[in-house]
Amino acid sequence: MNLQKTLMNKSKCEALVKQYIKKKQLRKTDPTLYSKHLNKALSNLEFANFLIEEHNHSIKQKLPKRTYYDWCITIYYYAIYHTALTLLTKIGYDSKSHLATIATITLFYYHQDNILNKKDIDFLIEQVHIQKKEIDLVVDAKLLRERACYNVDETFQFNQATQLQKQTADFVSKIRIMLEG
Repeated sequence: MNLQKTLMNKSKCEALVKQYIKKKQLRKTDPTLYSKHLNKALSNLEFANFLIEEHNHSIKQKLPKRTYYDWCITIYYYAIYHTALTLLTKIGYDSKSHLATIATITLFYYHQDNILNKKDIDFLIEQVHIQKKEIDLVVDAKLLRERACYNVDETFQFNQATQLQKQTADFVSKIRIMLEG
């Protein structure tokens, strides 16, 4: 299945969401709980930013020749995912499936309300669920997070973490302004 093509087709996206509801992978929840996910996303973003900054200070002094950019990438991934859960909860759904989350967000915020654009949906697909690369994005947060967590390769670079930092901050800020505005 080509995820982007499926999600960009409204009727296929609706069918996918109905399938997740039927399988109980997508459940109703209290929409007022969205702020808890947003707070978690903001907390993750803030901590990852702090960790990047500390590479220039305490980490450099106390742990010379060590970097923890892999942890920054991991934390940014979770900031993106909690932002997605914020959107999902706001419309009254809860999910433990990345694909169900993205499909529901696409259906409600892209197809029905036109709040998010294709670039936003592509960003979610790229960062939360590994599929085709989005044109403007170089870093795949989930893939980087998995590499950071499971590989012993310590070649993560500062520019990878800072690029994901900007993308994550832009996405979280857009969603925060949209929901609080």
